[in-house]
Amino acid sequence: MRAVLFLFLLGPLSSHAHALVVTERSFDVAIFPTLNETTLEVWESKYYPVDILRDKITAYLVSLFKEYPYASVRVLDEAGARRWLDEPGSRFGAFAVQLELYRSLTKEREVLGSWQKGQISLRMRVYDPVTGRPSEARNTTGTDTRFTFNPGDDRLFFLSARGFSLFDVLYKDGIDLLRLTPGDKGQKMSRPTWKQFEGSTYWQACKNAVKGAFDDIMKGYNGYRVMGRIISPTADATRKKREYIITLGRENSLLAGDILQVVQSDKYVTVDPENPVIILPRVVGNVKVTFVKQSEAVVRLVNEDPRNPVQLNDLVAMPLYGPRKAAPLK
Repeated sequence: MRAVLFLFLLGPLSSHAHALVVTERSFDVAIFPTLNETTLEVWESKYYPVDILRDKITAYLVSLFKEYPYASVRVLDEAGARRWLDEPGSRFGAFAVQLELYRSLTKEREVLGSWQKGQISLRMRVYDPVTGRPSEARNTTGTDTRFTFNPGDDRLFFLSARGFSLFDVLYKDGIDLLRLTPGDKGQKMSRPTWKQFEGSTYWQACKNAVKGAFDDIMKGYNGYRVMGRIISPTADATRKKREYIITLGRENSLLAGDILQVVQSDKYVTVDPENPVIILPRVVGNVKVTFVKQSEAVVRLVNEDPRNPVQLNDLVAMPLYGPRKAAPLK
């Protein structure tokens, strides 16, 4: 394979650590049902008073994974999740993910409108398909604050149509040109309906928390990267304009203008007999893609660590998700 998919563990890579190496660009993900250990509930509608918050959180996580075109996502029900955990033959994918909503804080005040603040905390567990056990457990918190102006009457409207006979027929309550009146979200219930909750600061806080958990998986502590190599300088390369050919191209979703990281690995010999060798990846430079072919591309050096200059055969890392921009040199 000219390009491979690595799961970097930015901690020690021991002999018994499960560092994922996928030899194809595509990968499968199993999504377990979201757990809700809080009292926060959202009804589908006033005619269907059933909590759908867990399903909405799961659906949003799936939508984030689907932004990567090579990801294949399967959502399991509770029975399917139990089989995945208990039966090795039922396990599939590069990993499985489960989110748990364990804390929700909501505040609201009415002062010439509605002031809302939401804080949602999630626990994320990533399961190893080999052992069926959690390989990672992280907490993430999302917050959002919003003020919706609502004076309660038409005193602050920009223009009132009252007194204009033509407008009186069409707009008997006046023209709200400044859009001061909030939209009707329906009858207030003991639990918010999805129509009421979807546009609230509380749902935005939920999405921020889910996004934080997703970023941890895809580009944070366990960051997926498509890896290529620097294989040759170009014919036009000079000492001032260093250009190279790399083994990533259009088939890897690479685009002109992308900025990739050049990675080298430090090898350490330890005194621990269970971890005799530790390998730590280190970013030593950034390169910008200037020309793309099907399986290769030309990159120009942006910067490098003067103590560890970029060399032929160095790895070039392309994130699967998120902006492809310059990374700090480590």
